[in-house]
Amino acid sequence: MRRSPPSAGLVPAASTYRHARPLAGRAAAFAAGLALAASAGLVPVSAHAHERDVAEAAALINTIRAKLDACGHEGMLGDAGMQRVAHKTHPGPNRPPVAFNPRLATIAAGHARAMAEQNFFDHVDPQGKTVGARATEGGYRWKVVGENLAAGQDSIGEAVRGWLLSTSHCKNLVDDRFTEFGLAKAHSTDPLDPYGVYWVLVMGKPQITDIASR
Repeated sequence: MRRSPPSAGLVPAASTYRHARPLAGRAAAFAAGLALAASAGLVPVSAHAHERDVAEAAALINTIRAKLDACGHEGMLGDAGMQRVAHKTHPGPNRPPVAFNPRLATIAAGHARAMAEQNFFDHVDPQGKTVGARATEGGYRWKVVGENLAAGQDSIGEAVRGWLLSTSHCKNLVDDRFTEFGLAKAHSTDPLDPYGVYWVLVMGKPQITDIASR
């Protein structure tokens, strides 16, 4: 079974999202819960995307950003549409490429692992945190941040094709405000899990002060 969520999880700028930070007590309770699960002998779910997945995601997303005129164009979706985008010869829109950011990958990994371990599939986790809150908690000082989720796909290529079929997810892929991305993949250990594998793509643009300090 394959599924992509109806909303791509794009959230507003940090200045309008400042009061949505999670409470320290909630974070501590969540960490305590993970520690309890570990002491009970449960094997934690790995959520690190393979280097090949990251490289393929970067190539696919940046090709889409460079050559896809707009989301929802007829003939631009699916395997055949991906081929046409890849071989398009006329100049495309002037969108900046996105670069891999390890911190965003860690933030994505936390959410992928949570979905795989806690049996949910949503941009809002059981603690009520959105991607903006998770990014802030993970130490990413963002100007804008967004998230794409997918479940059940065997490869990142399949996940990206699914996102192209969804207007909101496609718009995240081509949003020219984004400059960085992180990717994670987590496998569920539950044999009854209908999806088995979860993908999380977090895209963001850091605040100017963070860019200047790098």
